[in-house]
Amino acid sequence: MGLDYFDKLAEVSVKEAIQQGLADGKRPSARTVGRDARQLLRLKGRGRLTEIDAEKRVQQAIERLRERKEIKAPKTPNADWALIGHDPKATES
Repeated sequence: MGLDYFDKLAEVSVKEAIQQGLADGKRPSARTVGRDARQLLRLKGRGRLTEIDAEKRVQQAIERLRERKEIKAPKTPNADWALIGHDPKATES
């Protein structure tokens, strides 16, 4: 089964939530990334997703990105998340 448009958008939203957290000087973690990604997905989806559907798609996207090792996302609530292969210093300049 392939990914649909909103599933791909959810993956992008998760990555952007991590990047925005780092850019804002915050520590992306399980407590913040899911919530931020869900808000981004609903904005990008232009109201075509319910809150529950957005939450489900974001959680599935996080699991897919973990499996593909595109993000470092420990399951503990306060552990720092990061994009694998992404240099946070490159976005600061």
